[in-house]
Amino acid sequence: MNIIVTGGAGFIGSNFVFHMLEKYPEYRIVCLDCLTYAGNLSTLKPVMDNPNFRFVKESITDREAVYRLFEEEHPDMVVNFAAESHVDRSIEDPGIFLQTNVMGTAVLLDACRKHQTLRFHQVSYGRLQKVWDHPLSSGIDRRGIWGSPP
Repeated sequence: MNIIVTGGAGFIGSNFVFHMLEKYPEYRIVCLDCLTYAGNLSTLKPVMDNPNFRFVKESITDREAVYRLFEEEHPDMVVNFAAESHVDRSIEDPGIFLQTNVMGTAVLLDACRKHQTLRFHQVSYGRLQKVWDHPLSSGIDRRGIWGSPP
């Protein structure tokens, strides 16, 4: 199985890479990360010499680079951890959030469709609890969203 993991040099993504290589040593893991403030290549040092691991420094927003990587690796699955996630940064520059989180994800989905990669896992995290704790949300029936209140 060939898996492209985006954002794999970040804290959560790198732990996923470690887990997958340990649990499934026969899998090929390709980490695609552009190493912004959230990514650190030294995090991946323990797996850099693993023959079933490859690191590619590119952005998910670069369509040509993503398509080229799909042509080279023929992934069976994509796991997308790549995201702008720091709230303070979203206030300073909301455009980069749209570019990475929306347009970058669209590039990945287009590449999956073009190269017939049938499995795409979108990993998203945030601070939804703050929304639910807000007084204006007290009348919302949350069971219809996730099955039960957080």
